[in-house]
Amino acid sequence: MSARVTPETRAVLEALEGLGLPPLHTLTPEEAREMRKAAAALAEGSDPEPVGSVEDREIAGEGGPLPVRVYTPERRSGDGGGTLVYFHGGGWVLGSLDTHDALCRGLANASGVRVVATGYRLAPEHPHPAALEDACTATAWAADRWAGPVVVGGDSAGGHLATCVAARARGTALRLSGQLLIYPVTDLASFDTPSYAAFAEGYWLTRAGMAWFRRHYLPEGTAAADPDVSPLRRTDLAGLPPALIVAAECDVLRDEGAAYARRLEEAGCEADYRLYDGVIHGFMALAGAIPEGGVAIHETGAWLRARVGGGAP
Repeated sequence: MSARVTPETRAVLEALEGLGLPPLHTLTPEEAREMRKAAAALAEGSDPEPVGSVEDREIAGEGGPLPVRVYTPERRSGDGGGTLVYFHGGGWVLGSLDTHDALCRGLANASGVRVVATGYRLAPEHPHPAALEDACTATAWAADRWAGPVVVGGDSAGGHLATCVAARARGTALRLSGQLLIYPVTDLASFDTPSYAAFAEGYWLTRAGMAWFRRHYLPEGTAAADPDVSPLRRTDLAGLPPALIVAAECDVLRDEGAAYARRLEEAGCEADYRLYDGVIHGFMALAGAIPEGGVAIHETGAWLRARVGGGAP
């Protein structure tokens, strides 16, 4: 393990190691989902952060009902009209509304805007493009239900879904005000970057783990370079909404996030890339243990307020 990680990050990695969990890539999806629940205990506090209200409901999706959880913050920002539609991470195989409850609560209160967390069909039972179809459905539902600006967002695989939704919405009646991409996956066609080499093992998300996710997510015959699979390889990024891209220094996905920010800027789009030093993939969901996670939630909230909240609360 590199000395570059913060002391708090090192403590989290040692705690994860102490759980004795087997490597992700050696597990079945069912076993990995159970492991994810065990690891989630590190992100949970004694009590959930209070928000103004939480509502669970279902909406109609192409593959059946989709669960959504609507978080109204304790204090609404500006005129209170903004909405963040949020997709959880987990490599398209793991994760749920519950695994990302703490992060969504934090984002709602930090931004003062409504957060609509969206469940979606998981691979390998439902491979690509099922998750993307569900993400598009949920975004359109939220935009139709509430007036005011809409931002799509997510972490890791959820960030991937968010930027793919933004690309699909381009040129349609669905006008998005931003895309919040938290350590997003942007290139499944190649794992050949310096960050993949430097952090291949020992930093929670591994190179072998990403290959496992890719294998389960993509049906046989799907090209990994397809732009709905690898957004970094989309030929034309012009006209996409402003993006905030959050990255962790000690993360295999760091460099593809930076590359996507550069591509957006080259296409004339607004891209704010923020790298947090000494932390690992998933650090924002570990805000109770890694202080930089709380800082990132606060700073992300300020960006959301500027985009959809009408100013400071």
